[in-house]
Amino acid sequence: MFTWIAKRAWKRVPWSMVFAAAVWLVRKGREWVRENLTKKEQEELLRLVTKSKGRPSALPRRDKTRLKNIAGKALRG
Repeated sequence: MFTWIAKRAWKRVPWSMVFAAAVWLVRKGREWVRENLTKKEQEELLRLVTKSKGRPSALPRRDKTRLKNIAGKALRG
């Protein structure tokens, strides 16, 4: 019903918060990831977080956008 609001708000979230949420999802939020993401998206989330090596600046803009979309989907459902 109000998912468009959540999607719009998610675009304005600072990158550092998105990265922290993605790392949390990989480490502790496994139930959310399994329930809300496909197998391919789960693998891509892990790959992007691993590729960054803990530094968000290590990812190109395209990967940052993809990570933001996947993490948002995992969190929102």
